[in-house]
Amino acid sequence: MVYAGAYAGWHAWIDRRLAVVETCGAIVAGVVLVAMMLLVSADAILRHAFSAPLTFQLTLTESYLLVAMAMLALPWGYRKGGTIQVRLLLDACPRAFNNVVIRIALLSASAYLAALAWFGWRRFHEAFVEGHVTMGVIDWPVDWSWVWVPIGCGLLSLRVLLDAVAPVLRPIGSDHEGEIEPAEPL
Repeated sequence: MVYAGAYAGWHAWIDRRLAVVETCGAIVAGVVLVAMMLLVSADAILRHAFSAPLTFQLTLTESYLLVAMAMLALPWGYRKGGTIQVRLLLDACPRAFNNVVIRIALLSASAYLAALAWFGWRRFHEAFVEGHVTMGVIDWPVDWSWVWVPIGCGLLSLRVLLDAVAPVLRPIGSDHEGEIEPAEPL
């Protein structure tokens, strides 16, 4: 039983540190959202009032800021309960069966997200090494539009994996000890 306690301690230690990184990502995503709103508003005002649009705004917003905002907020959103759950069958099945099904589903999702992070990293690296650009009024480097995909998917993959191997399953979206459902340990 000492092993189970030590494992739970390590799990909690990793969980706390990952939560800090996820929260930092969510804060950056919020700052990016505000920057996007300011840029789009400024572009609309300048375009309609002075016939002088911000020619860079659309590419910057859609290819860089929007991707950064969405990908950096993903792990925090999952941890806080931003998921869709179909519980019809889960509510009708025994808890022990549900624990196994949920853990398998979480492991599968974690593997898929890790693959997305890996392929996103490869795409970023290729664009970085080869110096890919999107040509326009400004030649935009493609690599910095891809860097957010491996970061966001990688963090989400770690969070989902951590939930899958947790000593006790907890409802998605509860990061408070008091809300953990009793379940069978690993």
